[in-house]
Parts: sequence; structure tokens; C-alpha cells
Amino acid sequence: MSKIEFLQFENLEIKVERKSHRRSVTILLAPKKPIIVRAGLKTPPSFILSFIKSKQSWIEKNLENFKKIESQFPEKKIKEAEVFPFRGHERQLRVVITPGKKYFVSLVESHLLLHVPINEWNALSKQLEYENQLHALRDFYKREAMSYLSERIAYWAREMSLFPSAVKFREQKKRWGSCSARKIINLNWKLILFSDELTDYVLIHELAHLQHLDHSADFWNLVQRYCPNYKKQNQALKNTQALTDFLNE
Repeated sequence: MSKIEFLQFENLEIKVERKSHRRSVTILLAPKKPIIVRAGLKTPPSFILSFIKSKQSWIEKNLENFKKIESQFPEKKIKEAEVFPFRGHERQLRVVITPGKKYFVSLVESHLLLHVPINEWNALSKQLEYENQLHALRDFYKREAMSYLSERIAYWAREMSLFPSAVKFREQKKRWGSCSARKIINLNWKLILFSDELTDYVLIHELAHLQHLDHSADFWNLVQRYCPNYKKQNQALKNTQALTDFLNE
């Protein structure tokens, strides 16, 4: 059994998700989403408010960080002249007509093109926001990522003489890559948004795990051999990870 209710704490509205089997109380925070507290069905509201009070400084610190992230990485709209990141460069979106029946996105020189089917084209097409075409944008990035990342990891595998048993592409929320004991490397396709240098660091990092399945000194020495400024790239990745949020469904 579950139940949803709302509580007010100072100037914050708290969404409370209750479930019969839950015994603990937890808080979930995320950019552009409500504050969520998960608790049991019988947990008194007074206890929940007291728990929130004990976490107030932590909540306020995170909400302030979220504001900074939103100002640094403003919301993207799928419309004419909007700018989107691609391989570390900003690409302006242009809305064009296509004789086909499906929406799709392509890359031409320094621009992204949103192709609008001719049977849906009208005088206002270049002024509209195509918020329901996120899937077309995601498909474009996935397609480009699988092609580019496959090429680059093959290059670095040869350079490092370290060859994975397989390379797979996933959409991971908090990881850009991983390597299993079976020598399978998983790559987050959203890496295609970042600069080539930063992407190469992630590929080198994961390939190095084929030799050292840990983060020992030997592992980092191997990474540094092929990516001397790996510390700078690692920090850049942490600082810009919100760059890809506009592609979240």
C-alpha cells in the first residue's frame, strides 16, 4: 500500500511518498524536481518535519548548488536557433523541411538540422518549439555516439594494446563508462556531447581497467602514460556533467 501527501516546511513544499513496508525516512533531491521524502505509512508528520529540520543546512546547500547548475546549463528548447553541444562545440539548430514522413536530426557543417516532414510543414514551422521531438534529438546523439566512440576506442585499444571482449553503449545516470571482469566495456552514449579530449580520457580510463581492475597507483600511472593531463580532464567531467541533462527523458 502506498500514499502521497504534501507537507510545508518553512517556504518549501515537501512531497511525501509513503509505503507500508518502509521503516526508515529518506530525502531525495534533484535539480528541477520537488523535494521528496520517503517514509512509512505510520510515520507521524511531526517526525518527518523534525527529520527535515535536522537536514535543513544540507538541503539548502544542495538547492543552492542546483541554482548554480541551472544558470550554467540553462534549459534547452528544441526550436530554431537554439544551441546544442556536440563534441565540445556549440551547434545551432535549424528547422528544415523534409519530403519524408518522420522527424529526424542530422549534422551539416556547424549546424544541427531538425527535419520536419512536408505534410506537417507550415508558415509557422520555424517559430515553433518541438518539445515532443526529444526522441529525434536523442536518436541523433545515440547514432553519432556509437559511430564516433567505436572508432575512438578501437584507436586507443591499438595504441594501448588492450582489447575489450565487447563494447556496449548505455545511458547511465551517474557513470560515463565501466569495465567488467569479463573485459566488457560499457560507454555512456552521452559522451558525444563533450570535447574529443575529454572523451578520449574516459576511453583511456576504461581501457586501463582491462589491465588493472581497480584505481591503484599502477592504474593511474597507465592512464597518465596516454593522458598526461588526466586530472584536469577528470575534474572537467565532474564540473560539466550537467551538460547532458537536456537529453533526459
